[in-house]
Amino acid sequence: MTARVGAALAVGVLLVLVLVDPAMAQDDISDSCRTIIGCVDAGPKPQNPGDRGGYAQLLTLLVLVGGVSFIGWRVVRSARANAAA
Repeated sequence: MTARVGAALAVGVLLVLVLVDPAMAQDDISDSCRTIIGCVDAGPKPQNPGDRGGYAQLLTLLVLVGGVSFIGWRVVRSARANAAA
């Protein structure tokens, strides 16, 4: 069952990568910024808390990472307690 789900997920990802049109990419970015890291000054500075790179976005990332870490810690702790019993 899980092998089928994994295979279906892999096929889906490959289809998306193959079928996505590169022309859909934004054309307003200079060629020097088309790297995996990008330019330092690519785009406007955040003006509102919800803007990209603003403190609210970073706080959301922190909360998500903390929540997933807490859940992982609880799962590992519970698994170790069941293995010891």
